[in-house]
Amino acid sequence: MNEKGNNGNSEGGVEALPTIKDVAKRANVSISTVSHVINQTKHVNPDTALRVREAVKELNYKTNIFAKNLKSQSTRQIGVVVTDICGLFFPYVIKEICREANKNGYTVTLVDSGADITLERQGVSALAESCVDGIILSSAVATDQKEEYAAELTELLSAGTKKIPLVMMERDFTAYGIDSICTDTYTGGLKAMEHLVELGCSYIAHITTPYVQEGRYFAYRTVLEKYQIPYRKDYVETGDFTHESGYRCMKEILSKKLPLDGVFVSNDQMAVGAVAALKEAGKRIPEDVRVIGFDDVFICESMEPSLSSVHIDKVLLGQKSISLLLDRIQGKNVQLPYKETVENSLVVRHSTDETAAAASSWEHR
Repeated sequence: MNEKGNNGNSEGGVEALPTIKDVAKRANVSISTVSHVINQTKHVNPDTALRVREAVKELNYKTNIFAKNLKSQSTRQIGVVVTDICGLFFPYVIKEICREANKNGYTVTLVDSGADITLERQGVSALAESCVDGIILSSAVATDQKEEYAAELTELLSAGTKKIPLVMMERDFTAYGIDSICTDTYTGGLKAMEHLVELGCSYIAHITTPYVQEGRYFAYRTVLEKYQIPYRKDYVETGDFTHESGYRCMKEILSKKLPLDGVFVSNDQMAVGAVAALKEAGKRIPEDVRVIGFDDVFICESMEPSLSSVHIDKVLLGQKSISLLLDRIQGKNVQLPYKETVENSLVVRHSTDETAAAASSWEHR
């Protein structure tokens, strides 16, 4: 025998999804009143609003809220997945994404993968199941697994009742048909390494990223080769973007008792830890060892000595990523796949050049 669902409708034993009409009937109000309560578009008497919310809960209508617009299936929700919400880089990017999204009537759901590809996959899957209208992803996937992962993402985000657009942030996935707003870590890495060599460094260590085979590492190798400086793997340690890992990697390099006059660190947060380890070992910066980071986060100007870095416009990265995603959601005619690269620039401070002019401008922020 078929049992009826909460709203009294069923077919073939499958409970029908509750509608806004069912909520209105249960709360004994008009459909427009239910809409005003749900969307907060007009003041409703508190007692009436309470009845509506109770009806929504009883009918489990909230879990199917996107069905209120069956034509577009829009949830007005955007998912953003990053490797470290609490890091020094992403807060500026995320703030700009949220600002633009909110201005356009969207709310943002944030997922912190912790640079763990398993957690990243789970986060993207959860967002897809929630029928978000689009996703911005800063991925931790290994470079040699990008193609397979791109195919997996494309299949996942096309499998539901609507195709969910995806924008990759920082890394280039356009070869696999996915929109990408990139940061050119290779060119930025060349600038950092050329700077160290021009200052006379010839024993240069590199604290790299978990991806290892990426732009900054290749730039490190390229400049060494260009200036006929031998590459030694003992000078390279892999961090995980945190200051703790930068400290640990620098301690490991120092323990090898290698000649050392320069360090190129793949992000500023790891550079903070590297500087701490060098100071702890009695090394003077920049007199004994010159240190340069990457990203140019706010702390660079506040450190002692101030940290040279490669500047990435984090606000612009967020703005371009959300702008492209909104264009896709709204069906605008944009080249597919679309690629744009956020430019970078070298900012010289006292960690590499004690004669550098004091950085007093906050316009980078």
